[in-house]
Amino acid sequence: MFTFTDQGLVQIPGFWALLPAIPIALLIWRRGVDRRRTLMLLLALIHIDLVIALTIFPIPVGGQDFYRQTRGLSEDNIVPFTTIFAQLISSIPFQHRSLFASLHALMELLGNMVALAPLAIYGPALWPSLRSWRRFAIIAIMFSAGIELTQLAGSLIEGFTYRVTDIDDVIVNSSGAVAAFFIWRAAARRGWVDRWLRRWLDPASGAGGLGGPSSGPESASPALILPAVEQPD
Repeated sequence: MFTFTDQGLVQIPGFWALLPAIPIALLIWRRGVDRRRTLMLLLALIHIDLVIALTIFPIPVGGQDFYRQTRGLSEDNIVPFTTIFAQLISSIPFQHRSLFASLHALMELLGNMVALAPLAIYGPALWPSLRSWRRFAIIAIMFSAGIELTQLAGSLIEGFTYRVTDIDDVIVNSSGAVAAFFIWRAAARRGWVDRWLRRWLDPASGAGGLGGPSSGPESASPALILPAVEQPD
């Protein structure tokens, strides 16, 4: 339960990273006054926690000697677009490559593209300075680079590459986040986001308000969706 063994490597599973999020989520839920802000805070918590669980965990705690001798620190990539081109080529089915292998390569690339997409939803909503796409792009790059540097630090501590550090992950992660930023903002400008939030946060109210005496249309906070107008840089 506390650890598991895979190919001789004793590891701490990722679900341990999810446990601290439960009391934090309950605290956010109980203290939440504005439903939209509560929703964005919960989305941020879930996203960040899942990113940690999927990119940092599982953490090796035993059996590292074999991998230190056979693998070492030999799988990281610091050459831009090397992995991206390899994944694109691998996603094209050839006679010597199965359709499953091609789909796996394509899904891995798409997975990296959407990994930071939720940041485009809750980031500008919770931190108004991120309504500028340039500032948002910088934060997305820093977020992804932070993940890669943490993985590199973990590999250096372990003495072998247990999580591959790849500059292309930063490129794809941040590009996907910026693309999601513009898509979400376009949807917000057309009113789709506001209508969706009203429908889900207070279905009984229909198109009017979020429920409660102080959550009518005039009090719905536009800062809690991607703004229709970008603030000047």
